[in-house]
Amino acid sequence: MNVSKLAGMNLHYMNYSLEYFLQSMVKHEVANIELWGGFPHLYSEDVTLADAARIRREMESYDLHLICYTPEQLMYANNIAASEPEIRKRSIDYYMKNIEITQELGTNFMLMTSGGGYYDEPIAEAWSSSRDALAALAKRAEELGVTLLLEPLQPFESNLVTNIHTLKQMLQDVNRNSLKGMLDIVAMAVAGDSIQDYFETLGADLRHIHLIDGNPSGHLAVGEGSLPIKSYLEEIDSFRYKGYLSLELAASSYYLEPDKAFQHSLKNIRSILG
Repeated sequence: MNVSKLAGMNLHYMNYSLEYFLQSMVKHEVANIELWGGFPHLYSEDVTLADAARIRREMESYDLHLICYTPEQLMYANNIAASEPEIRKRSIDYYMKNIEITQELGTNFMLMTSGGGYYDEPIAEAWSSSRDALAALAKRAEELGVTLLLEPLQPFESNLVTNIHTLKQMLQDVNRNSLKGMLDIVAMAVAGDSIQDYFETLGADLRHIHLIDGNPSGHLAVGEGSLPIKSYLEEIDSFRYKGYLSLELAASSYYLEPDKAFQHSLKNIRSILG
């Protein structure tokens, strides 16, 4: 494992232009990016496929490699597990369009989450709604040559896929080759899971990693939390992981000076990786 597998992410650059973010990645010599699909950079409800193609050309003009597209799915009102038919349909339509955008952007991976049910109700119905929606989305993704990466969330974000056990169960229930798993370091730590749990459970179906620090929650720059990032990276390397690690910084305290937070995280990781 080396720094060539690191990817920058534009989430905490949301108060700056997309061009500013792309230029920052070039400045920091990070060749890979995971593109967050939110306002104002690329929100699917505001763009056409032609707009996505233009953004692809812009990324290519900076010699940047898009390794994953991540449409916004927590801050905005989308929930594929919703019990209300109109909300669920709108949410599924939203992700269907984003799968097309993924193809237009020129990457094979699109990140997905399970949605969630009401916490004061049994989760069985919400689980079924999420499963069926993910199956339909995975079918469309397969048609377009896209693989969906299912990310576990923290318990305050969802009551469905929140740890390695529920991730494995959902992947089995959907049973589509175009739906695979991924690892978010913070969600893993909050759930009490381990790097070993993920690699031994998912094997080759572990396709992507979000590398961030926390206490254990909080998507912090590496070095600003208490998680043993050096040990995590050594363990990831021991499993001969060949995918990318995206620096998903999401703390609102970074919104004013996103480049400073990214540089701090990058410096610490480069120090660990040599």
